[in-house]
Amino acid sequence: MWEITEDDLESIAIGAGVLGTGGGGNPYVGLQRMRTLLRRGYHATVIDVEAVADDALVADVGGMGAPTVGVEKLPLWR
Repeated sequence: MWEITEDDLESIAIGAGVLGTGGGGNPYVGLQRMRTLLRRGYHATVIDVEAVADDALVADVGGMGAPTVGVEKLPLWR
């Protein structure tokens, strides 16, 4: 478990860009949004996936790649 700091943001943005290959998109806007939130006193903690309970409700709060796919494909609801 670790707390994201401003020093982490560039590395996270580069990684998001690499992992988002094929879909396009620029991580710059997300980096700037997160920097603003951190400077306003908000925080984000990264936890190990094993620490998440099997019945936990989890939400995706960001994304990389072409936004068109999100419009073309309907989300899967349980």
